[in-house]
Amino acid sequence: MFLLGKIFTWSILSPGVFLIILLLLITAIISDRRRISIFFLVLVCCSMYFLSVKPGRDKIIQPLETKYKQPQKPNVDVLIVLGGGVSKSGAPEDATLQRLYYAYQIYKQNPVPLIVCGGDPLGSGIRESAVMSRVLESWGVPQDKIYQENQSRNTAENLRNARTYLQKYKFKKPGLVTSAMHLPRAVQIAKSLGITSVPLPCAFKYEGELYQWYDVFPNAGYLQDSFSGLKEYTGQFYYRLGSASKIKR
Repeated sequence: MFLLGKIFTWSILSPGVFLIILLLLITAIISDRRRISIFFLVLVCCSMYFLSVKPGRDKIIQPLETKYKQPQKPNVDVLIVLGGGVSKSGAPEDATLQRLYYAYQIYKQNPVPLIVCGGDPLGSGIRESAVMSRVLESWGVPQDKIYQENQSRNTAENLRNARTYLQKYKFKKPGLVTSAMHLPRAVQIAKSLGITSVPLPCAFKYEGELYQWYDVFPNAGYLQDSFSGLKEYTGQFYYRLGSASKIKR
């Protein structure tokens, strides 16, 4: 099931979907179906443009990123930090680093334990939580303040496994640290697991709807952000259909 989910994400909720549409377009052209060919061509062009310009990107991610705000002094007794990926060389991806840095800023105000979440979903031999722990230790966080959840492959497993630490050590006010775009889905999953968390967003992409003339030009980064947003909406819809109940197992 995990692998099927990844295949769906990589093929449909990524620029790969346009390759599929283009294949359909080529098929229609070969079959001499002019109207269908024009339809697919216009669909690809308009969709690509909308998703790859800043105003289009913002329409997708703004509802996600403005749902929660950063509290000045979070009232928490533990921080759950969700991993955002590591490279093949073992370096934390930008999303992971931004989440760790925000958690570290909170830790400096209130030195509570941290649960860093992330296993080795693709079998690379590198466990995300170990990388995250090393980063925090390099910043001066004591090793005994860090719990490594190193078995999970996705957000649902992150939180299900983190719940074990909450129960074991009697934590009552967990702060949930992840990217602002990802946070609504993470909070939704946490609730389905019986975890009442304090949402702690970071790594914001949305900057407000003040645009420059060059924002109407396509940008690969905006395209990727758009697909990340669509992935979050799809994930939320999936859990609302009732699949969230399966997480508790």
